[in-house]
Amino acid sequence: MQAKQRFINVTLVTPTGEKSQDLLVEGGLIVDIVDRDTQLDENFQTIDGNDNYIFPGMIDVLQHGFLNYLYGHAEENCVVDNVKLLPSVGVTGFLPATPCLPPEKTHELLGNLSTDIDKAKDGARVLGIHSEGPCFVLPGAHNPKNLRNPSIELAEELIHSTNGKLKAVTIAPEMDGSEHFIKRLKKDNISIHLGHSGANPIDVPMFADWGVDAVTHMYDALPTYPADDTGVHVLSLTDALIAESRIALGLICDGIHVHPQLVELLSHLPSDRVFLETDSVKGSGSPEPVKFEFYPGRWCTVEKGKASTYDGLLAGSSLTSIEALQNYLKFSKKTISQVALAASLVPARVIGLEDTMGSIEKNKFADFILLRKNDLEISETFISGKSVYKSE
Repeated sequence: MQAKQRFINVTLVTPTGEKSQDLLVEGGLIVDIVDRDTQLDENFQTIDGNDNYIFPGMIDVLQHGFLNYLYGHAEENCVVDNVKLLPSVGVTGFLPATPCLPPEKTHELLGNLSTDIDKAKDGARVLGIHSEGPCFVLPGAHNPKNLRNPSIELAEELIHSTNGKLKAVTIAPEMDGSEHFIKRLKKDNISIHLGHSGANPIDVPMFADWGVDAVTHMYDALPTYPADDTGVHVLSLTDALIAESRIALGLICDGIHVHPQLVELLSHLPSDRVFLETDSVKGSGSPEPVKFEFYPGRWCTVEKGKASTYDGLLAGSSLTSIEALQNYLKFSKKTISQVALAASLVPARVIGLEDTMGSIEKNKFADFILLRKNDLEISETFISGKSVYKSE
């Protein structure tokens, strides 16, 4: 049985600010936060945090791959292996994502991915599956041959093929059939993300009424409009998404997908509006360039902090969650506690898991990282109070 733990000599990064207090962990949960001079019984094992931050484990709700695997290929052990490696970049929970899959292979590939998730142990929590597509208007790097129209039947196919693990779906909600598709998914508490869309900005409040609650990679694969010749600023889709308070905005914070000044602009929104996601692909986290076939005939390369097709189109990212954290702190000029909301609590809230994870608070999972104050690098990662990664 795991010993009761008291983490001392730490600064807790909580939703209400930084706290110079001790963290108590028992049974894999945070059971209390106490002052440093609080006397406890001797059954608590003392763990010295070496004056590091205790930062909530990061939750990545859009991750197509990491290191040697692309989840859309559903190779054996793609999740089994990666759950053990992701804590090294601060991830304690994630949604493996799939792209627009071939219609004739969707059931098989999602089923294989679900099976691999069932076998994954001792690492980052697999919180479900994110189906990015197949209902898009603007496919970007996705295979345009695999696009499909939304319908109740497709919604049920995705739910059943994932064996109930479907947690998020990205859709262009202006497509015919979207309302019924979205409302069917919402019956199973699945998060609906607007993305790869050219929707009329005026319709955004209606989409939120249907159940759209987030945006996949804000500003990317979402067109803006040029100013008209009257000098009036034209309302764009991204403007309308910013204005709709019911929708949280997912952000690839690598300085490539979104300009740093736009990141700073978004950071001025209320703290529950912005969350970090990587959209990472195979090869992310690798120090060496990696080449892979995204789908037959579409080759991509990951190098120099960028993932792109051979003809230069962005194809996901090579971003890791710890890099996203560091970039967001730098670009947004927010406090470390405010950054934690975007990295951990808001993504947990988007997929309906904020009651059990996403912040350093009593009665939540003891999933956190020891983060060095001087350079914001990871010293150690804990899941359920158990050390699963330690830097050399």
